[in-house]
Amino acid sequence: MKRSLVAASLLCLLALPARAGWEEAVAAYNNGDYATAAREFRPFAEQGQVTAQYILGWIYQTGEGVSQDLAEAAKWYRRAADKGNADAQLALGSLYAAGAGVKRDDAEAAKLFRKAAEQGKANAQYMLGYMLSAGEGVARNEAESLVWYRKAAEQGLPDAQYALGLGLAFGKGATRDEQEANGWYRKAAEQGHVESAYLLGWNYERGVGTIPSYEEAAKWYRKAADKGNVEAQFQLATLYRDGRGVARDDAQAMALFRKAAEKDYAYTTAAVDEFLRNGRPQAGFELADVWLARHPEDVQLLLVVSFAAITEARADPAKYGALARRYGDATLALIEGGKRPATMTETEWSEYRDRWQPQLQIQLGTLASKVGSSDEARTRFQKATTLNPKEAYGWYLLGQTYFAEYEKLNAASKALEGSAKSEAVAKAFSKLDQVIESYARTVALAEGKDNLKDLYAPVLKDLTNVYEFRNGSRTGLEQLIARYRS
Repeated sequence: MKRSLVAASLLCLLALPARAGWEEAVAAYNNGDYATAAREFRPFAEQGQVTAQYILGWIYQTGEGVSQDLAEAAKWYRRAADKGNADAQLALGSLYAAGAGVKRDDAEAAKLFRKAAEQGKANAQYMLGYMLSAGEGVARNEAESLVWYRKAAEQGLPDAQYALGLGLAFGKGATRDEQEANGWYRKAAEQGHVESAYLLGWNYERGVGTIPSYEEAAKWYRKAADKGNVEAQFQLATLYRDGRGVARDDAQAMALFRKAAEKDYAYTTAAVDEFLRNGRPQAGFELADVWLARHPEDVQLLLVVSFAAITEARADPAKYGALARRYGDATLALIEGGKRPATMTETEWSEYRDRWQPQLQIQLGTLASKVGSSDEARTRFQKATTLNPKEAYGWYLLGQTYFAEYEKLNAASKALEGSAKSEAVAKAFSKLDQVIESYARTVALAEGKDNLKDLYAPVLKDLTNVYEFRNGSRTGLEQLIARYRS
């Protein structure tokens, strides 16, 4: 019970015949001197004065001017409640519902709430409605629950207006009526009820129980967002991002998405994906970094942004190359470390290990080749083919890397003479043998597969030429390919 409500009750009592100490008690309370108020009200409470009993209970419950003592509060509330004081019935019911100062007893709480509700106490009507809806302390009865919610709502209680709106929206206890539900949400929202403002915004955005209006949706989302409602912050961000109901404002959208991410709002990852799919990678990566700073082991998001960053890095390696490697290596570290998310099945995780891990190594290796990091490229292609020996493209790319190394060794050997030249040529031919083996594996794995037919023919041609150059004939080539056929 708020002090203002209690004060209002006290002011009414000034019309009673004056008794020594009463005015002092009221004045002390209104001046915030609760210790004196408790001392002055106690004699009246002990003599059975109901309002004094209730106020003394409230002082002990809040610990204003006295040491907080919930059991003592319950004692005084009980005395006043037994005499029919609705405020005390509500307060004592709340203690029983919470198990505070008394043993929790939902049935007793519901009984007390009903007594206060029947005297018109809006908060008690709301609490009784809740207990009937949840089946706590009483048999579940959604129809009766809605009756009490409505009584409290008609008295202007925002929580009850919201609860009544929900009941009507879902047809719980009454015929479903989304239009009327919106009316109650609006009444509650106009009093600052955050969840009602959010739902009203949602319904305007989607046309639930009303004509769709992005402008109205933005208006109500903003009211909830300004009070910290994370769902409203996220939805308002999408409106700013897409320019619906408000002028498109990327900075405002990102600021709101960031707030949602910092509150661990799960749909943040969907917003990242939306940015990436709609050609706005910089925003997607910026938001992803906010999320990953709090959830560094989110391997699902890391995989998504890894491939997206690699795609961007192919066109602009200077801008996105380092980012792609950072995301990619973080993803690989989690997979290699067996960091399976609790929400992921072992079957799903096996796809990360067996499919995405080698694919990511291949993509990062390709990027390394593009920027001239041949050692990194070779290492990544080797890891990919070790992880998945049946990855045809991995063997092909590894073969290309070996061929580039062969060409460098061969070119260097031409400037040498004698034993140094012979040694250099031997190294070059050893590298050529690696090319032949990698290409042979590629041909064997691609042979007869429709999805790899574009790979099969050109690699077979290159393999034949290299093999014939290295060995002087094609003898043994078919046997080599056969060795690697599945």
